[in-house]
Amino acid sequence: MLSVQEFFDPNTFTFSYVVEDRATQDCAIIDSVLDYDPKAARTSTESADAIVEYVEKNALQVQWILETHAHADHLSASVYLKERLGGKVGIGENIRIVQKAFSGLLNLGADFPVDGSQFDYLFKEGEQFGLGSQTVEVIYTPGHTPACVSYKIGDKVFVGDTLFMPSYGTARADFPGGSAGTLYRSIEKLLALPP
Repeated sequence: MLSVQEFFDPNTFTFSYVVEDRATQDCAIIDSVLDYDPKAARTSTESADAIVEYVEKNALQVQWILETHAHADHLSASVYLKERLGGKVGIGENIRIVQKAFSGLLNLGADFPVDGSQFDYLFKEGEQFGLGSQTVEVIYTPGHTPACVSYKIGDKVFVGDTLFMPSYGTARADFPGGSAGTLYRSIEKLLALPP
């Protein structure tokens, strides 16, 4: 049986999730938030610490820290969570396209690696991997960014910014490599899944 605990970050309107296989107590953390105060140019871990507290209180074993895409509206807490709780950090393999685009836009310099090496694993379209006794399927859902993927676990799909709640629409498609047409096709793919 699958259990999902959501965590809402009001500053970025972002949901993070802890997805647990209750049979094994293995879990994945999806789209974690590292708090950032732009006025002070400082980060903090309040949002991530709520996840740490939940994982430790429930004696869960973190297998994966998953990103649906590179987030423009918040920083990822994946490195912090990996240090605190273990697990492997994964994202779609097209993160390399996003890294190349933003490396130039942000003047990150020639030393900034654009090969996805900051992550433990780069997922391919249709790839499957284990989470306890559950199987996770990677669904390529680009459009918001070229790196967007969704994770199907049991009868649940974690879509990042590809599709918001019904009647709320979708994410922006005007970032480098974004495409409204591609996003539309990704949404059609998600809507074709069983209920």
